[in-house]
This record gives sequence, C-alpha cells and structure tokens, in this order.
Amino acid sequence: MNALSKTNTDGARVSASCRRDDAAICFLGAPQIFSDTVLRTVEAEVSPARSLRIGDFDSFRQAWGDDGRFEGVGALCTLVADEAHAETLLDLAEERMPLLERVKLIIAFEEDRFGQDLMDRFGARIIARQISLLPMNLNLTTWLLSLRMIVSGGHYIPPALVRCRPAEPPVGTRHGTMSHDEVAARSGLTPREAEVLGMLASGQPNKIIAGQLSLSEHTVKLHIHRIIGKLGVSNRTEAAIWYHRHGGA
Repeated sequence: MNALSKTNTDGARVSASCRRDDAAICFLGAPQIFSDTVLRTVEAEVSPARSLRIGDFDSFRQAWGDDGRFEGVGALCTLVADEAHAETLLDLAEERMPLLERVKLIIAFEEDRFGQDLMDRFGARIIARQISLLPMNLNLTTWLLSLRMIVSGGHYIPPALVRCRPAEPPVGTRHGTMSHDEVAARSGLTPREAEVLGMLASGQPNKIIAGQLSLSEHTVKLHIHRIIGKLGVSNRTEAAIWYHRHGGA
C-alpha cells in the first residue's frame, strides 16, 4: 500500500457490525497491492480479525466454505477486492447470498480517477448494496482507521466521491435527473426535505448534511424521519434508492 495523502472519514455511514472473535478479513488481489506487511498490520491493528490474501475469485469461492468460513482462519467478516476485481465484487453483491448478509464488501483503489469512474458507472448499486470504497493512497494511520470503521459496521465512501452522480438513472425521467423542486413535487416532501434527501442519497452522513445546510444534526434527523415516512420506506438506504430510481440529480 502506498503511503500518501491525507483524507478523513466524514463520508461514513453506520450499519450492523460483523465483528466477532473468529472473524476473517479476506483481501482479494495481488501481493503487490495487498502485501504481507499490510496483512500483518491489519491483524495487529484491526482486532480480533485475522487476515488472508487470495489471488482471484475462483480461488476465493473454492476456499470459502458453505458455512461462510475459511478453514484454519475464521468466518468471513470483510471482503476487500482490488481494482481488477471491482466489477466481479459488484456482481457478487447482486447475488444476495445469505452468507454475504453480514459481510462488509470493500473495493480498494489506487487513484481517485478510478473511484470517480466507479461512482459514475455504478454509484446507485454501490450505495444500495452498502459497498465501501477504500483508497489505497492514504497515509497508513488514516487507512487503518477507515478500514477499522468499516469492519466495525460502517459504510464509507470518500467525501470527494459522494458528489459523483450515481449511474443507472431510471428510464422515463427527464435526462435521468430531477431538481430538488421536482423531487418535492413528485414525493410530497418540502423543498428542504428534498434537499436533505439529495445529500443523503449521495452518501453524506448527518454531520456533513447539517454543516452544509447550516442545520443542527437533530434537525437533520427529524427531516430524515419525515422523509422516510412520506416516501413509505423503512430506512435511509431505501430512501436513497427511491431517489436514484426516480432520477434524482
């Protein structure tokens, strides 16, 4: 892993944790990207998980048991795929395997351009499936903090990427996008609620939404509660899916 530029984890969202005493973090990719040093460091810093590296998806499927475990290592908790396996990981997420329900899925990438391309092409799927995007071009401390947060149940997309327009706009919308006023008119939301929904759907956490709209986090939470009720969905993820399916900008 390269040691590099600074970032932060403001793009994080939290979901259920998959942490357990016999957890395994599987790195899918070449040793040039996920080196032995990286694996040892993760084992030391992201406890109690143990680490293993597998070169390709065929080998991964062979090694991953029907009980969700790797023999001699533990139960798969987190799967980190490099750039070469990004689209295969997205396809795996679409299979909706019961064994993957508690597994955190991560795509690791070297250059920001790759992450931007992922969001441009697959943003809606990445958000809907709670797949995290983890830059490898961070300093080691920040990288470990980001990985630890994801393993503990978070969903992370770098703040610079969450503003990228998700792909796969729904058919029948005007150029695949709606303004906040159009979202409000179609959904029954207030203009402010439509604005909050747009930011929520781009992956922004409550803290960032509050800061950019000059609101308190408590007010943002109230807006999100009302949005969920008006859209007839169960949570913020389903609200984001509604937004993208209806052509949100």
